[in-house]
Amino acid sequence: MFEAAAKPEKVSDRIIEQIRDAVLSGQIKPGDRLASEKELIAQFGVSKATMREALRVLEAMGLVEIKKGTSGGVFIAEVDMKTTIHSIMNFLHFRSVSIRDITMLRFTIEPSAAHLAAINATDKDLERLRELAEITEADEMDEPSKEISFHRYLARMSQNPLLILIMDFVDNLLRDAKYKLGLHSDFYREVREAHRRILACLERRDSAGARREIANDLITVDRYMAAQAGTPPFDPAHLGLNLDAQYVGNGGGDPHWDGSLASLAPETLQGLFGRSLAPEEIKRGMLLKRVGSGGLYLVVPEAGDKD
Repeated sequence: MFEAAAKPEKVSDRIIEQIRDAVLSGQIKPGDRLASEKELIAQFGVSKATMREALRVLEAMGLVEIKKGTSGGVFIAEVDMKTTIHSIMNFLHFRSVSIRDITMLRFTIEPSAAHLAAINATDKDLERLRELAEITEADEMDEPSKEISFHRYLARMSQNPLLILIMDFVDNLLRDAKYKLGLHSDFYREVREAHRRILACLERRDSAGARREIANDLITVDRYMAAQAGTPPFDPAHLGLNLDAQYVGNGGGDPHWDGSLASLAPETLQGLFGRSLAPEEIKRGMLLKRVGSGGLYLVVPEAGDKD
């Protein structure tokens, strides 16, 4: 199956590359016995020390499992989500990842996840989300896991392994940040209310409303955490949002507006801004000002929009 490792390339790296490629291509699958150490040494034509070095790296990567005994050998490991996330976290430990960076990522994927959840949610899903939406004082004091788990469960409802991996990773970052910032009860009260609004949209199968409310929640959480950390908040305008848009907010706007920018009368824009908006400004996307005690007007893309 494998070729002799070429020189002068580092021999162990070539071994690692071949085994990894075989796993990723489906040539060998989780649970398969690869070979014994002695057999692998013969296949690759390398020394015991070189083979063991390669196997140590593959084991650390979570790709193989080494079992001892007469029925032992080198086996292809099942992919472990926790190991994968820890690897990414270790990498990002040496990078400057801000709260704003996390929110930007969340803002590009979570509204779509909420949209799908509103369409596909089962009674069991909704019951679980009701449990997660109720954050008690004990939860607030102990850890932010219940608050984070609400969003994680929404991702799991998509049944998309990539989305689940990304959200598990994002939630681990958020958990660490929230511990360090020591967020207070008023933050969790706001989050609880936001989750109830999201849940209400899911219960009535209101996918547009679910997108709207989760976008509001993300902005609120980001601004609170950024203020606590003393860092700049996320600005949705930086995403270069499209002309086709929906309303994001919780009241305080034109009650006759159906959510599309096309139906928003020019005088309403004039009233919001005190001036008319150029088409280029609208296409770029802008965070509009708060109207009274209502929500924010925010231009965000609908699913399937193109720049």
